[in-house]
Amino acid sequence: MMGVCVGMPLSNGLNSISQAVLAINWVVEGNYISKFKSFIRNKPAMVLCSFYIMHLLGLLYTTNFSYGMEDINKKVPLLLFPLVLSTSAPLVEKEKRMIFFLFMLAVTGATFAGSYLLITHQIVDIHDISPFIAPVRLGMMIVLSIFILAHYIANQKFSVWSILYGIWIGWFLSFLSIMQSLTSAIMVVVICLALLLYAAVRAIRKKKTAIGLLIIVLFAGGILGSAGYVINSYHQYFPKADAVDRTSLAKQTANGNAYLYFGGNLDDNTENGHYLGEYLCPVELKKEWNKRGTISYDSLDLKGNTLKSTLLRYMTSMNLRKDSTGVWALSQKDINAIEKGVPNYHLNSLSSMNYRLYEAFWEITNYEKGGDINGHSVTMRLEYWRIALILIGRHPIVGCGTGDVRKSFDDYYTASHSTLKPEWRLRSHDQYLETTVGFGIIGFAWFIFSIFYPGIKTKKIYTYFYFIFWMIFMLSLFTEDTLETEAGSTFYAFFNSFFLFL
Repeated sequence: MMGVCVGMPLSNGLNSISQAVLAINWVVEGNYISKFKSFIRNKPAMVLCSFYIMHLLGLLYTTNFSYGMEDINKKVPLLLFPLVLSTSAPLVEKEKRMIFFLFMLAVTGATFAGSYLLITHQIVDIHDISPFIAPVRLGMMIVLSIFILAHYIANQKFSVWSILYGIWIGWFLSFLSIMQSLTSAIMVVVICLALLLYAAVRAIRKKKTAIGLLIIVLFAGGILGSAGYVINSYHQYFPKADAVDRTSLAKQTANGNAYLYFGGNLDDNTENGHYLGEYLCPVELKKEWNKRGTISYDSLDLKGNTLKSTLLRYMTSMNLRKDSTGVWALSQKDINAIEKGVPNYHLNSLSSMNYRLYEAFWEITNYEKGGDINGHSVTMRLEYWRIALILIGRHPIVGCGTGDVRKSFDDYYTASHSTLKPEWRLRSHDQYLETTVGFGIIGFAWFIFSIFYPGIKTKKIYTYFYFIFWMIFMLSLFTEDTLETEAGSTFYAFFNSFFLFL
């Protein structure tokens, strides 16, 4: 189990080996009759294992059996951990703390490795800051670690350890901001609000009305503060567009070249309220940029976007004319930021939560105007969700089968001549939709039952650790296909069974 804890954030290989050793140990232990009786009596464990069995049944009507078997192999943890941990002796508190701390140390190691890559300029895209697993999975593990540490601070006498735990939490929160994990940040905020609401209800039930009302005020303040932050960020980066008198715009650059869009229809897109199509001279822009930049004007920036588009947006954000004068007004820091793919001078750092918010706002605005969605995570998800709903409509009862989810998406992309490039033609990016595409409404209903029933039946849903973990998992399912990777399925299956049965 300690090997699994280390492997989850650091090594899929170690993760797989540890699970194999755990399974072998369980077999070598023997006591099969006792274990079988224990498992049969444990309805929550049987329900959890049944979700994996549903995937096996889905092979009966799939056309892509090899892909189905690959999917089955990735999800072995969904069967292994409920079966093994529900039929094993419970751990003592000291052993649980040991596993928690080893897990948190491993997660910390992953954050240190990512920070090293960032500091030594070995990454361009901030998503590469998680070198071992997908950043969203690491973000989930960081959030769980934060609330485990918070529990220890709140439930022990103040000491040096309390200070160290506080610093540890501070580091995790800082890293979430550095890695621009919007999903993880939302998890932290939502869970904190849920805990506040629970504390308020509990205080009122104990007739501590004043305390309960104070907590409700804090709860409301948290919601208003979060909403205010988002709204303020939006207006900061998307102010009202400039009022432009097109008849008064200069016709030529200082060098006598014509501005491309003079007298025509200005590009409706803006950066910081300034129009992209205003004062644009591509001839001068290309010539002068190639004198200053190390990446050609007609090439891609380091994030994979066309450099000329990034340059246009960046200069517009500074309210510079897109001509020779504007190019030479850029500092070397600006040049470096443009080559790294930074589209706005406010965001010339790769490590800012504001950057991620800006990207999300810009993607949605661009999507509404029919812009290209390739490489834009928020708007690509909207497209994935739309396609998933179409596929569900084709096989609404039992879905397309375990192995045909990928094929169904690929067939739709081909038949519809999707504008998404091949590298971006992914699946649902929403576990609820992913499950429904594969197993229909019946499978979706059973999936939801398997999530809610074990915690309610065991009453662990009312305990701190399980509730925190459950909330993290449930929230992740809206924007990620959490169970479609080894790291994700292991995280869910291991901690779900750990908190339920040990």
